[in-house]
Amino acid sequence: MFWQKNPATRKRLAFTLVELLVVIAIIVILAALAFPVTTSMIERGNTTKCMNNLKQIGGAITQYMLDNDGYLPYSAGPSYEGKSTSHPFSGWQAPLAYYLGAGQLSPSTPYKTQASYDNPTAKHPFNCPSCKTAFRAYTANKQAMGFLPSGNAFRQRKTTYFTNLSKLVLIADDTAGDPSPNNSGADQFDETNYLTLIGQRHNGKANILFADFHIECLSRTNLITADNIKQQ
Repeated sequence: MFWQKNPATRKRLAFTLVELLVVIAIIVILAALAFPVTTSMIERGNTTKCMNNLKQIGGAITQYMLDNDGYLPYSAGPSYEGKSTSHPFSGWQAPLAYYLGAGQLSPSTPYKTQASYDNPTAKHPFNCPSCKTAFRAYTANKQAMGFLPSGNAFRQRKTTYFTNLSKLVLIADDTAGDPSPNNSGADQFDETNYLTLIGQRHNGKANILFADFHIECLSRTNLITADNIKQQ
């Protein structure tokens, strides 16, 4: 048997304008509440990826030391020497690029030109995923690793020279991507300027590779003693 609904009892299927506006307002409020949570989750993921970058860099430094009588690579110095004399990259990254498969002359590298390597979107361990404005976004301790260009002011060292490797900073996030004017993104730092050259891009903190090759995410003010930079 079929029953015909009384038109007077039929339910209204459409929203009124007021109801529609209320629904839109609720969605906007929920989105606004969710955005900081989503942003924070993305940054936590980027922080983890950055720490993994530093872990790989630490592994490459270890391999370099094995090939170079225990010496740390210069924070800035000669062009890459060892695997090839024509490596186009400079600074402390140059000798490590080969070990990480990131250099132009590395085995099976995707970076065939310097331009493809020197790009914030290039996915190699020298690029921090939280820094979208600059490439090679890490800075090196020139007092620990040596600095050749300035009349050999800081000589190349072995880790056996230092007394407390777990406290000695080797590599850290630089300031590229930090708010202006503290966003110089310098490649090296020392005891006189580390408080302005180590960055704070990970929710006000920096990822730091220490000389015993462990990694921590710290506020740079936690490194307030220069012993973390020079030791001796």
